[in-house]
Amino acid sequence: MNSTARSPIRVTPLPRPGRRVAERRKQRSKGTGDAIELALSAAAQGSDLDVVLIADDYGMLVASSSTDLDLEMLAAITPIVSRGRAKATIKRNGEHRDLSVKSIKVLGETLHVAALGGQPSTRALGVMRSVTAARRILG
Repeated sequence: MNSTARSPIRVTPLPRPGRRVAERRKQRSKGTGDAIELALSAAAQGSDLDVVLIADDYGMLVASSSTDLDLEMLAAITPIVSRGRAKATIKRNGEHRDLSVKSIKVLGETLHVAALGGQPSTRALGVMRSVTAARRILG
């Protein structure tokens, strides 16, 4: 047998009609507001972030992960940071917290998804999970 032979690629079979697919979400919601809050909360918790929020192009808070923090000021600067016109210097309990922002278009509107805290790699993952959720739920 040839030592350079490769093992075959194994592909997971597609679901068959009538076959139940395992639900990946832990909670389901009926409304858009609840759905986006649950999705952002899951992204924040899964990436060990302080908070994930979505702000519109005017800096108004659209949605956020579940938190007791007042996010109005953070939402207000999010579009400015996203455009590269300012760098956010944020402290929480006297400790420096990094902010990552990604802009997306949803139904012709520009939204800015921001994640505060955590490590750079996990924060990037949290932002991407939030972007995917925002496009799916709000689009």
